[in-house]
This record gives sequence, C-alpha cells and structure tokens, in this order.
Amino acid sequence: MNRVICVAIVLTLVLLSRRVPERWRGLWLLALGVLLGQSVEASGWQTGWDAHAISQGILYLLLPPLALEMAFRLPLRRLTRIWPYLVPQALLSFFAAVTALALALYWGIDHWGFPWLSALVAGVLLAATDPGHCIALLGQRRQLLTWLEGEGALVDALALTLLVTLWSLESTEQWSSGAGLTMLGWTLLGTGAGTLLGLGLWRLLRAWDWQAPLWLLWGWWVYLATELWLGGAGLAALLLAVLVLRRRPGVAAPTLTYGPVLAEALVVLLGFTLTWSMFSERYWAMGLGILAAWGARWLSLLPWVVLPGLPMRASDRRLWLLAPSRGPITLALVLALPTELPAWWTVQSIAFGVILFDLVCLRTWLSLHLARAPR
Repeated sequence: MNRVICVAIVLTLVLLSRRVPERWRGLWLLALGVLLGQSVEASGWQTGWDAHAISQGILYLLLPPLALEMAFRLPLRRLTRIWPYLVPQALLSFFAAVTALALALYWGIDHWGFPWLSALVAGVLLAATDPGHCIALLGQRRQLLTWLEGEGALVDALALTLLVTLWSLESTEQWSSGAGLTMLGWTLLGTGAGTLLGLGLWRLLRAWDWQAPLWLLWGWWVYLATELWLGGAGLAALLLAVLVLRRRPGVAAPTLTYGPVLAEALVVLLGFTLTWSMFSERYWAMGLGILAAWGARWLSLLPWVVLPGLPMRASDRRLWLLAPSRGPITLALVLALPTELPAWWTVQSIAFGVILFDLVCLRTWLSLHLARAPR
C-alpha cells in the first residue's frame, strides 16, 4: 500500500506543478523530489521502494509508454529528407562518445572496484541521447528538434540493445571468448522476433478500434514479451514495430499525452533518490563524468557542426552543441540499472551527476537563451 501512496504523491506533485513556467519547472520538480526524499528519510516512513523495486518498476512500467510516445512523435516526413546525414552522424557520434566516455571513466577512476564492464555501461548510458527535456523549449526550432528526435530514437534503441547484452555479462573477458558476441546476436534475434510479434498482434486485431488505450496495451505486451521471454531489447522492438505500422495506410497516430507527465515524474524521482553520500563519497566520479560527457558530446559533434552542406541552420548548429542530451528515457535507464552490476552505485552516481548538470545548467541556459533570441 505504501508503494501506491508514494506513486500517488509523486503524480499529484507533478500535476500541481503544471502551472509553473516551463523554463523553471524542471528545477522546481527536482527540488520537490529532494524535499520529499529528505522528509521520508527524516520521518522514517517505509515507502516500500528499494533500489531493486525502482529498477523493475522503471524498466517494465514506465519505459514502454515513454518509448511508444517517442515512436509516434517522430516526424517521419521531415526525417526522410535528412536521413542520409542523420544516420551516419548518430551512429558515429554515439560510438565515438561511448569509447571516449568508457576510457575516460576507467582510467580516471582507476580503482579495482570499478571494472571495465562498469565503465562500458556508464559510457553507453551517458552517450544515449534523448531530447525529451528540451522538446517544449525547442518547439519553434523544428529543424533542430527533428534532428534531435531522429538521433535520439536511433541511439536509444541501439543503447538499450547494448545495455541488455552488457547486463547479461559477468565481465568483459567474455567478449574475448565469443560469449559476448553470441549474446549480442541473441539480443538482436530476440529484438527482431519482438518486432514481428508486435506486427502480428496488430494484424490479428487490426479490425478493432485502435485508440490510445489499446495502443498502450499493445505497446506494453510487445515490450514485455521482448524483454522477458524473447531476450531482446523491448524499446528497440517497439520502436521498429511502430515505424513499420506508421507506413501502413489507415494507421492513425493516437493522441498520447502521458509522456510529459511521466518525464516530470522521473525528475521528481531523481530528486527523491538523491542522497548526500552520493556527493560526499562520489563527487570526484560525478565531476569526472560531467567533464567526460560534456567533452565527448562536443568532440563527437564538432566534425558534423562544421560540415558543409549539413541540412541545419548555423544558429541551430550552435544550439545542437549545448542542448541537454540526456532526457527522460536516459534517466529511466539510469534508474533501471540492475543492482547486480559491479559498482552500480558509482555508475548511477556518475549518471545522476551528468543528468543534474543537464537539467540545472544546460536546460536553464537553453531556456534563458531562447527567451532572448529572436524567433
């Protein structure tokens, strides 16, 4: 019962905060989450939500609707015109950022309790891009927003596929024996099977009235079946299935409005889970993560920012470098980290530090800059 009460409190705080101006809402929700967490700790109230329960709840309850809304939100017509530039940029930037982040964290922390596997997981998490926290701010910048949403969809699907594989490993030494590549192959196979399952389920029930509740239920089943039974990446399977279905005649995009509420609930949850010990014991790792994530993002984007012929305005290219790139899906993946991961608390602390930097510094700067900039 305490878990239900806790969820109700978080959702109520989010709904009551909708009147706060968009530019300050993230900071407000974060502060509410911190205040709620400190109040619970001081009162000794047992919420029933430990690290494992939060991880499972985020992974299997919140990620499916977030992924479904992201898939239906993608502007396919505009993406069709830029995909020859977008796909190589997203893939090359992602792998360059993962490599730079993993190396920087592994060498920078240099501790036997922080293995290479943990550095790789942290690199994948922080290299995943998601514009969810700046969509409302960039509403007038359609060209930039289209690029960020396309990049986020491709990278998030790839990141979750890699994370599912990495979470199943005991150490990176398994890659040398071929076990890691075998697991990656099974993950891709399971993802493809999940996509086919989703398409088959839609075909079986296509005569029904497909409104938002039915799409949500369909998305949950596709995601859960792929993750739990087929061994694939549910987010990737769901995204692929939706993209295929959107090209079929007669498939209308549902009106999905729960994404912003869930995204803001995750910000409250972030504040709720923050502890003073993270800053007192892992401040050096958090600082290193912020510098590495910021530097990796810049270095991976700079060759594309200066590329002649890139279909993006000069003003948008500058914003592209500074826009917060860790959104609600990235935050959900961080909160869903399995506690069995070596040094999981250090990885989570690093990711929390980077997300806080995005929310508090980059998002605030972006909102103030856009308020002054001419439309």
